[in-house]
Amino acid sequence: MRVISRIKNEILNLASWSQRNLEKLIILIGVMVMSFILLVLASWAIGYYANGFFGYHFELGSIWQGLGACVAAITGLLTVAGVNLGKQYIDSKFNSPIGKSPGGGK
Repeated sequence: MRVISRIKNEILNLASWSQRNLEKLIILIGVMVMSFILLVLASWAIGYYANGFFGYHFELGSIWQGLGACVAAITGLLTVAGVNLGKQYIDSKFNSPIGKSPGGGK
C-alpha cells in the first residue's frame, strides 16, 4: 500500500507541476516537433534529389505520408496551445475586476 500511495503522490506532483508550467512545456514540445520536422524534410529533400541526380530508389510516396503526419503533429500542438490560451482568457476575463490586471494590479 505504501508503494501505491507513493506512486500516486508522484503522479499528482507531476500533474500539478505540468499545469503550472504548461506554457513552457508547449514551447518545448513545439521546438522539438519543429526540429524533427526540419530534419525529416531535409532527409526527404536529399532523397528526392538523390533520385534525380544519382538514380537512387527513394520512395517518393513516403514524402506525402510523412507530410501528413507532420501536419497532424502541428495541428495537435496548436490545439493544445489554443486550449491553454482560451483558459487564460476566460480566467482573466471573469475572475478579475474590469480595468484591473489579473494579478491584482501589482
